Amino acid sequence: MEAIGLERGLRERRAIRHYSDSRVDDALLAEIIELASWAPSPGNTQAWKVIALGHDASKDVIARFELAGWESVFPVLEQVLRNGAAERASIAPKSDLDDVSPATADEWGRRVIAMYRQRFEVRGSPRLVFVYRVADRKRYVDLAFLSLSALIRRSLRKPSPLGAMRCFFAALRDIPVLLRVNALTRTFGLANFTYALTLAAHSRGLSTCIQSNYLNVQRDLRRYLGLGADVDIVASILIGYEADDAPPAPEMFRTRKPVAVDWIETTPGTVAARRGERVFEAAE
Repeated sequence: MEAIGLERGLRERRAIRHYSDSRVDDALLAEIIELASWAPSPGNTQAWKVIALGHDASKDVIARFELAGWESVFPVLEQVLRNGAAERASIAPKSDLDDVSPATADEWGRRVIAMYRQRFEVRGSPRLVFVYRVADRKRYVDLAFLSLSALIRRSLRKPSPLGAMRCFFAALRDIPVLLRVNALTRTFGLANFTYALTLAAHSRGLSTCIQSNYLNVQRDLRRYLGLGADVDIVASILIGYEADDAPPAPEMFRTRKPVAVDWIETTPGTVAARRGERVFEAAE
């Protein structure tokens, strides 16, 4: 198999929804998952877990839940189509347009369904992989109590009761921030793993598509698969071999905008250091 370098993998990987019927065996899928496990996670927690459906189970779940998951997105797709039609109409006469914009809500609905069938409907026999985490509410309760106890100990070191109260209430607002940041960083780790999984699959000659539509029907999907309520699916990934007749990605998906970068050379701290000033007081 031809080796694919990192740069090539980053530039070439794209979302594929039209697959062949060639099967991805368990050994290859396990190899891809193991490779993706080297993705970074906060504190090396590696909080990700995976549900890998077989080909028959994948086909069943896709048939039952794919369209249902997309239905909540259809209003957004309709608005995108309407905006695109309005933009084209503003720069070209009607006779020059490739198609005539729908006139009624029903016609717009049919246009959205046609777009879904053409671009987004999954075809072939990919495998469906769910990346999930276990919802651990006790963990956040423990973290809150741990933060509170540390805050109390810090306040008690103040020389006066008034100073202790000021310190306590000033820092109390940091606890919700700490909980939110902790939850976000765990999510970042799962996102890293999900993307690493697609790159690992690409390096093995497979195609992928990260989907979020199953999150819209997660409760019904969990019930159908016999999963507990503590299973929090954060991403679904199609993995398979690209069909020979898969349509090319639209131009809008094959280009990248320049990244907006703010280059900061001098900070207030740098200026203060030159003057011999202190910018802030370190926490005691």
